[in-house]
Amino acid sequence: MKLVNTLPVIAAALILAGCSKLSKEAKEIVGSYYNTELSQTEPVMELRADGTCLVRAIRPGVLSYSVEGHWNVKRDSLLMTLNPATLQTEGDSLLVGKIPERYASKIVGHTDFNLQLEQGGATYLYQRHAQ
Repeated sequence: MKLVNTLPVIAAALILAGCSKLSKEAKEIVGSYYNTELSQTEPVMELRADGTCLVRAIRPGVLSYSVEGHWNVKRDSLLMTLNPATLQTEGDSLLVGKIPERYASKIVGHTDFNLQLEQGGATYLYQRHAQ
């Protein structure tokens, strides 16, 4: 009788564990990434193992904002779907432009310590900090 009562709990746990559906490539880059020219203390991207993300724009002394969303890697690109309704700001919020709901950037390379993304012909280096 106890086994029958625990089956729904086990099934729910298995369903929740499989919800992120991150690709194999995405699982390799899970972590918090910093643009050290902007901040050593606030990551600009938090790519979480559950498939959620937090993206920050940081302009020291002027404006910082964050937006939550979901992410994954498909082929050779980092893909994010952001939710503008989750916008949090510090500083002059009038400087915030339109938050893109979709973001895609080619992954040029990654190691345990960094992630290189190409956007608009430029390559950006993000450092991963230990979690």
